[in-house]
Amino acid sequence: MQKFLNQLDENLLFIKNELSENTLKIYCELKQIEDKSVHSRKIRVIKDIPFGQYKVELHFLSKKYFNDNDDINQLTIAEEVSFLGTSKRRTKRLDDYILNACKETSAIGCERFIRENIADVSDTTILRLIKKNERKN
Repeated sequence: MQKFLNQLDENLLFIKNELSENTLKIYCELKQIEDKSVHSRKIRVIKDIPFGQYKVELHFLSKKYFNDNDDINQLTIAEEVSFLGTSKRRTKRLDDYILNACKETSAIGCERFIRENIADVSDTTILRLIKKNERKN
């Protein structure tokens, strides 16, 4: 399981996993590299590409730290995560997977395939991803 998480980020730590129905829930967090005091913790549910025949949900323990920098006028700073897409609900590799799967089909047809096999994503989300991708190119 740690190898699966290392594909996203080498600093991710595997905590535990659970299997419920057709979904594999992986609990993880980022290694705390710096000696900063933690202000708060929050579990975020992030969808990812399938692991074998199971849909994957990352239950990611996100942290906020107290700000030590006097130049910035904020009490806390959120932990930065490199593997999340713009929505912060899906990984970048899931977004890429969806875009590749939907290249030659309609958004509604693609949604059916993705909901059954990959993750619970609506056709509106797929259309939004396609529009953002077209703007980049």
